[in-house]
Amino acid sequence: MMSGALAEDGWILATPNEDELDELMGWFADAEAVKRWGGPRFRYPYTRTSFREDCRIGQITTYCLRNPDGAMSAFGQIYDRYDRGHLARLVTHPGMRRQGIGARLIRLITTAASLHAGHKQTSLFVYRDNEPAYRCYLKMGFVVEDYPDDAPLKDQCYFLTRRSNPANT
Repeated sequence: MMSGALAEDGWILATPNEDELDELMGWFADAEAVKRWGGPRFRYPYTRTSFREDCRIGQITTYCLRNPDGAMSAFGQIYDRYDRGHLARLVTHPGMRRQGIGARLIRLITTAASLHAGHKQTSLFVYRDNEPAYRCYLKMGFVVEDYPDDAPLKDQCYFLTRRSNPANT
């Protein structure tokens, strides 16, 4: 697993602590929001234990993005899949959306993946009806690729990839 904190303009990408994981549990209003973020197998309603199990805390690399004031502003994970650094469970604090925080999170996670695991490409899945996320990913240089044969939800999601650290992102 990758580890280590990265900093950019006072923002810090680091491993979340227990209090931050507890805070994250409150960012989702309902089962649909949890499914959109965590996937169809993420249990809801969740408990503290089931939330950590379904996030695979301790099994895959997990980050939070802290703003210059130290507040958790975003969360995301990355693991090896399809010979790429595969992004998962990306989310920005509900009160901080549409401020470029998601793009900063992706930029820092992909930098970490490149530095710590040597990933040259990044991939992710996004629900087709999640327009804000889809637009963010396209703006950051992701492109729609052929859907992997072994992946579920082909009729509901796009599969996107990009170089891990393209210029101008």
